[in-house]
Amino acid sequence: MNVDAIFKVPTVPASSLNKRKLPPTHDEAYLKRLKTEDDDDDLRTGWGPGTSRPIHDSAKKGKGAPTDEDEEGRFYGDGLSAEQKEIWDIVDAGEEAPATIDLPTLKKMVLKFERVINKNQDLRVKHADNPLKFIESEADLDEEIKNMVTASASPELYPTLVDLGTHVTILGLLSHENTDISIAAVELLSELTDEDLVTEATEEAEEGMKVLVKALVDNDALSLLVQNLNRLNEAQEEDKQGVFNTLSVIENFIAVDPALSEHVVKTSFLQYLLQRIRVKAFDSNRQYASEMLSVLMNNSRPNRLRLAELEGIDTLLRVLSGYKRRDPKDADEVELMENLFDVLCAALSEKEIKQLFLEGEGLELMILMIKEKKMARMRAIKVLSHAMLGANGAACCSHFVEIFGLKTLFPLFMRKGLKTYKKEYKSHSDSEEDEHVMSILASLFRTLSSLDARERLVAKFMEADFEKVGRLLQIHEQYSARVQVVDLAIAKRKAEREEEDLTEDENAIEEEEDFLDRLTAGFFTLQLTDFVIAFACYEDAGGKIKERVKIGLEQIGHSLDTIKGVLKEYADNVGEKGATVVDGKSTIEGDADAEYAQRERAMILGVAEAL
Repeated sequence: MNVDAIFKVPTVPASSLNKRKLPPTHDEAYLKRLKTEDDDDDLRTGWGPGTSRPIHDSAKKGKGAPTDEDEEGRFYGDGLSAEQKEIWDIVDAGEEAPATIDLPTLKKMVLKFERVINKNQDLRVKHADNPLKFIESEADLDEEIKNMVTASASPELYPTLVDLGTHVTILGLLSHENTDISIAAVELLSELTDEDLVTEATEEAEEGMKVLVKALVDNDALSLLVQNLNRLNEAQEEDKQGVFNTLSVIENFIAVDPALSEHVVKTSFLQYLLQRIRVKAFDSNRQYASEMLSVLMNNSRPNRLRLAELEGIDTLLRVLSGYKRRDPKDADEVELMENLFDVLCAALSEKEIKQLFLEGEGLELMILMIKEKKMARMRAIKVLSHAMLGANGAACCSHFVEIFGLKTLFPLFMRKGLKTYKKEYKSHSDSEEDEHVMSILASLFRTLSSLDARERLVAKFMEADFEKVGRLLQIHEQYSARVQVVDLAIAKRKAEREEEDLTEDENAIEEEEDFLDRLTAGFFTLQLTDFVIAFACYEDAGGKIKERVKIGLEQIGHSLDTIKGVLKEYADNVGEKGATVVDGKSTIEGDADAEYAQRERAMILGVAEAL
């Protein structure tokens, strides 16, 4: 039996046709090109030892046909042994595999699978010192693992796999002495847990997937997967694919049950990801590691704090510093960079991490990125807005002014110095940049406690004949017009809904969609802008800013009452609706920001009334 050939034969499971894959290797690309040739035999004649040229039309017609000395067509035939032909038949049949399998077929597959595993284990024990005695059984095992992928065609039968203990058997293969077998087992798990299998599937299929994932996790699948990662050497292509598939399995688990993200972090997986993104050479696994970090940090305070414990913030800043003066080489590396910025933004929602970011000179790095005007510029602005947001961002706000961050912020605000900013960098919209810049200004007005810092901030709006006040009013007018258009459309929809006699729940859904439409149009940016206008007027004891604001508003048909109306609606939407504070504690259990939200509402209404 040609063991090497069997191990190299790829499988083409139906569930993997639309699945994310590693970029093709040189050999894979070559084979793909060969497959496009008119004569299907071209591919086969280029495979296997001792083969020669394919049969051309001229040979088929007699010219150059095999002579009597070549009766078997060794030089013009396909050059394949009987076993190799059988293997190619399996590969060719992959696209014609049945859409589903029935219960008896599944049980037969499992029985054969178990039998092959037991045979391999017995031979390994019996001939531990002579690998040649069990290598053939290892090839059979590898083939049988690939055959088990067929089970992914019927996720509704997964509970049967669990009842038969097949999930435990597969997990046992992760620690197999032959890493090729463990890699094949990981690929099998990746195919069985692919979330695409239950997209638009039946409830039975979805439930089957949940049962399998739960059974795997209960049997320590996460730890076993991470342990196997440490055995793999990505210098070898097969091991590199094994790493990729391992990340895919863990991602599939979290897609089925998002709560598992915190269980994942209890293993050494987070350490592995941080180590992987530190590798300077770019490849798909580094990109995938950054994506998994982003998945783990979303909506999980324990995961973010664990990131901080592992010095993950320092790691992120060090890796991102590589893009201070250098742009990513291609779209894949752009995705890597954006993933890391997203991880940092998510982590900065925690007070403890904001302090680490401050101590790690994160503010200084972001300011340098903005000044360099490279692709990382916009992402750095977003990070600053997250770092300075909320009551916990006060220290970052103060330090930002101390390191002369206002000199970098206000040119952004005025949109100056962007002539050299390349068009291809504009993957974001101007609206997104406006939102983050206004968020930073609003945070500065909210939290700066130093009188000197507040005076420096207000003085910026008086420079150059109040040009920055004019810019504020320009932004107010721009976003007010956008919101007005959406409001007219919403009013029309509301009138239509009144005639439809919708239920209370249906009306609630429609109202939520209306509110989201307003936010999309720029209502939040309008609220932040009017907050900054009101606060600038409030902080200016001489009243010069307020006078300029009144004149500017009159020129566009607005007034201070327009600003007040926006701010009152802003106050109504701050924090959890209905949240109140009794005896210094929130009435909503777990709402740690309720106290801040109440102070925020009072502040907004206060500056509105001061107008």
